[in-house]
Amino acid sequence: MTAIRLDGVSKVFEGEHLAVDELSLDVADGEFMVLLGPSGCGKTTLLRMIAGLERVTAGEVWFGRTNGTRLPPKDRQVAMVFQTGALYPNRTVRENIMFPLQIAGQDDHDASSTAAGLAQILSIGSVLDRMPRTLSGGQRQRVAIGRALVRRPNVFLLDEPLSNLDATMRTELRQEIGAMTRDLNVTTLYVTHDQVEALTLADRIAVMRDGRIEDVGTPAQVYNDPATAFVAGFLGAPRINLLSATVRVTAHHRVALDFGAQSIGLDPSDRRSLILRHHDGVQVIVGARSNAFRVITNEDVANQLTGTLRAFEFHGQQSIAFVECGIEAVNPDQVGQPRPMHAVSPQDMMAPASLLTRVLSRIRSGRTTAPAELPPPTHRRADLVIELPADADLRRGSRIHLAMDTTRIHIFDQTGCRVDRITR
Repeated sequence: MTAIRLDGVSKVFEGEHLAVDELSLDVADGEFMVLLGPSGCGKTTLLRMIAGLERVTAGEVWFGRTNGTRLPPKDRQVAMVFQTGALYPNRTVRENIMFPLQIAGQDDHDASSTAAGLAQILSIGSVLDRMPRTLSGGQRQRVAIGRALVRRPNVFLLDEPLSNLDATMRTELRQEIGAMTRDLNVTTLYVTHDQVEALTLADRIAVMRDGRIEDVGTPAQVYNDPATAFVAGFLGAPRINLLSATVRVTAHHRVALDFGAQSIGLDPSDRRSLILRHHDGVQVIVGARSNAFRVITNEDVANQLTGTLRAFEFHGQQSIAFVECGIEAVNPDQVGQPRPMHAVSPQDMMAPASLLTRVLSRIRSGRTTAPAELPPPTHRRADLVIELPADADLRRGSRIHLAMDTTRIHIFDQTGCRVDRITR
């Protein structure tokens, strides 16, 4: 087993695209770390740099006490499973799993015995003598995992291994991967854009965006206590309600959040109230998950919002309601969105490290604020999404009152960061 440390790692492709931007991350020995984020955020590039398949432009990759930044892939004791499996088509299942052991010089008989034992664990013992083209997608991924694990690597890397499988197979193989890696106690990095995979598999989750890490924590931490509006919006189904609000401080130093014609008040003892009482008139973003609301009949209840039920969906054990309250909703994908990435010339890439550092600094300096030409961060339809009991007796078009639990909301500034900063 080996701990991994990424120290200010950056990657620029062909002098034109900054894919990973000064990223630092520590993965503990034996930990299952999930890299979660939208397509194109740099997850796979980061994984390939750890494996040695992509050269690091700047920064360092450490395996325990060994600086592996310039080590060739074969010397890193790293095994990687790709999205497509990438099996040898002219070799049987047994031969695919045996191949790393044969390359390492192990006797064919011993290698075959080891492959057969691992195949039984992976539930592919009955297909050992078949060719990859005759296997299902789930079986091919099991073979790829077996080939990666057969040499007992120090680090196990998985790049969206379940994305090409059907829902039932994904659930089954996800459970097997989680159980097997923990039984082997191997340090694992798992790349996915699927929040269900991340929440169910990870010891910790690193949420990535535009080549940087937005938040790192346990599944419960990043879901219940997100550091940014982007993380709050990326995790959770249905998606969190992110609402544009204005801070209003009353004469008695009480803090209210105005949503246009409607408002809610914060308890004076609330830490966020103590922070915001000095920021009258400031624009903020209020995040409230669907279970932070409840339908009420008493119009005198404090901290309530009123709206019209526009749509109603039955989801089996619960229902999801969409309520038009006339409140401006915020798109988390655009909050704090950086400027377009500047180009780095091939000459820059060949420059000394000190010059390359200045080049990367120039790129990052243009990513601190959103460009003026970006549209305002709003959705076209500003519905509140709320959870209701499955048997809720409501009609479309009816007027309803919603009580908001202010202890379950998050408040972000206009850059998308929590006003009450998070420390892990």
